[in-house]
Order: sequence, then C-alpha cells, then structure tokens
Amino acid sequence: MKNSFLNQTPNSEHRTPNSPEEPRIVITGLGILSSIGVGREEFWKNCLLGVPGIKPILRFDVSSSRSKMGGQLPEIDFKTFIKPANLRRMDRIGKVMVSAVKMAIDDSGLDLSKEDPHRIGISIGTGLGSSDTVDQFFRGLLKDGPVGAQPLLFQTAVPNAITSHCAIEYGIKGVNITFSHKETSTEMAMAYACHLLREGKADVILTGGGDELSEPLYHVYSRLGALSPGKEKGFEGMRPFDRDRNGIVLGEGSGILVLERLEHAEKRGVKIYAEIAGVGLSGSTDGVLRYDQKGNSLAKAMSQAAQDPSIVDYISGAANSTLDLDRVEAVAIRKVFREKAKEISVSSLKSMIGEFDGSGGVRACGVALSLYQGIIPPTIGTEHLDPDCDFNVVLGQSKKREIRSALLNSCSNGGSNISLWLKRYV
Repeated sequence: MKNSFLNQTPNSEHRTPNSPEEPRIVITGLGILSSIGVGREEFWKNCLLGVPGIKPILRFDVSSSRSKMGGQLPEIDFKTFIKPANLRRMDRIGKVMVSAVKMAIDDSGLDLSKEDPHRIGISIGTGLGSSDTVDQFFRGLLKDGPVGAQPLLFQTAVPNAITSHCAIEYGIKGVNITFSHKETSTEMAMAYACHLLREGKADVILTGGGDELSEPLYHVYSRLGALSPGKEKGFEGMRPFDRDRNGIVLGEGSGILVLERLEHAEKRGVKIYAEIAGVGLSGSTDGVLRYDQKGNSLAKAMSQAAQDPSIVDYISGAANSTLDLDRVEAVAIRKVFREKAKEISVSSLKSMIGEFDGSGGVRACGVALSLYQGIIPPTIGTEHLDPDCDFNVVLGQSKKREIRSALLNSCSNGGSNISLWLKRYV
C-alpha cells in the first residue's frame, strides 16, 4: 500500500526481521577529532557537559561577514599520530582524517599485522574533501593562469585523496571508496560499509569521515544568508529546535568507526560499543536547496531503518538550527512514531560542534557512546522550543537513560535522506 508506513503505529507495522544467518555488524573502535575534544575521552566528557565548541573564527578573516563564529578544531600536533616523514605529503584534512583512523584502530585493539590486509577496507565520506587545498590550487590559476597550476596540490585536491592517504598509511588493501553527498556523505559511507561486511567482502572496515572549515566555504554560506544570524533577527549561534533559531554555524572535524562482523570481533575478545542493525534511504524532489517540507521522505528513511520502532529510545537529530530542517525533522518523527514520539529522547550534537557535511562520523561516535554508557548528550543553546518542535528534546544537560536502540538522522537539501539504526549490544 502506498505510504502505508505513514499510516501505521510502530507496534502494528509489519516488518520482516533479519534472518538469523545474517551477519551482525558491530562497532569496536572510535576515533574523534572535534571542536569539543580530540580523542574519545575528551570528546565524550565535553559532550556530556554540554561544552560549546563554537567560538570566534581565528583561522581566516571574517571581518566582511556578518557571522563571526565557527566550530573550529584546536591546534593539533599531528606528529602524535603520524610519522613526521609522512606528514609532508598530506594536507590539513588528510592529516585530520589519518589521525582519526589511527585513534580508531588503537581504540579497537586491532593489530593490522595479524590481519589479512585484503580483508580490511576503508569507506570514507566527505562533502568537500580537501577544500583548503582546492582553494590554494584555484588561487594559483586565477593569479597566473594555466601556468599557475601546482601539480603537487592537484593530487591532494581530489575528494578521494584523503581515503587514499588513510589506506596507504596503514596498509589497507581491501575496499577503498569515498562518498561525497553533502550532509549525508559520512552516513552513506557507513551504510555501504555495513553492506560490504554483510556480503562477506571484508572482515573489518574503517568508516565515517569528516570535513574542514575553509575560507571560501564560509563566505559562500555567509553570502547565501545561511549562517546565523543570516537574514533574520537575533544573535549568532546554533539553536536547534528553538523558536528563535536563525541559521547554521559551520564546523569541522572527523569521526571514524571500526566496523566488524560480530564473529570477527568475538574472536579478538574486544569491547563492543554498539551494533548497526538497519539503514534507511530515501529521496525527495522538492528542489536543489530545499527539504521535503511534509517530512515524508525522512519519515520513510527512519521507518526503513528501525525494524523494531517500539525499542527506539533516542534520536540523534539532523536538526541544524535552520527554520526548515528542524521543523521537517519534527514532523517526520511524529509521522513515524505518533504517540510514542513523546517518549523518545531527541538531541542534536550539532548544537556543540556546528554543521558540516562530514559531521555524521562524529555524531555516529556520539550515538555509539550513548548506547554503550546509557547517557544522552544535551542540545545546548536552545532555550525556547518552537511549538512545531515541542517534543522530548534533551536540553541543557545530559540525561541518563537505558537506550535499547537509537536512530542517527541525516538530511541534505536537494533530496537525500538517510537514517542509521544502532542497537545496544547484548
């Protein structure tokens, strides 16, 4: 029946369960570089405390912009993670991503020397890849014409360069793929990694991704009026689901997860943060710069992902402090969960780290830690819930709760929606 998922209660919707033989995919390692912390422990501590990572922009000049804030990474000594001799061939985002992969591998206890390198893969998502390098490359062209092209910059400017850096650094010879799909890039990479693992194409896949904050990107968003305070009244800041929200604050960072087939993880005897149990994908045709205003497409993605919606206790929202997306997500949640929507805890990690195309990797790490520890991070900056978004948003401080399963939502204007269903490992 057409759109029948919109007309069913969570308990009554018929779903075909996964077969017992289908491999289970678990998360065994996390690597995080974010504006609220470098490394799993610092990130999670600040996440639960609601520490804002959004501060005045320092890396480039924003004097001509009405907006002045961003979720910038702190200064990082990349020699801590990467051999100094190898740093020379990497640009900034390459160093960020390779460092996150190193953290994830170490956290998982994975000994690559004991693994078949052809059974280890990497699937990375990035919206813009090496945006700083691209900026430098084109500045040379604008200044000197074709003779200003710098070959060394060109080879790191392509989007898949960062994935290649990671594979080369750690001798990964299995699947090597890069996804670039705006705000859904990293979630798409994770979904594909799960597919490959279930198909038996690999035993372990490093997945997630990230993006960097660059000067041209910042000014483009500013001139479009997308940055807070944008064209609206009010002060600058991220306020997901707030009645006075007035645009996004850009951020940057990287989150990498080690995904394994369960039997492989059990043989290694390692900790398991959570299980990725379902993926939902959908599209809409409302316009290149628009979201599906009725919320049907995001609702479809969530419904496809959560094979048992009755045990969804937490949603890590896509809400990014824009007038449209926050309302669309609220509508979609109500469509799928109906009365149960009031019982589900919702928060937006973007309130702390800002919005960027590759934020899904960092956010996925947050969901995995929430399931592992039974704590939901807060949405900060939001003081007055929009009546259209008036449901169980975790505000101000973290909340202890038994979380049986959670959804990670992501939406890209232009029609791409994805929802990942993560379960507490039992």
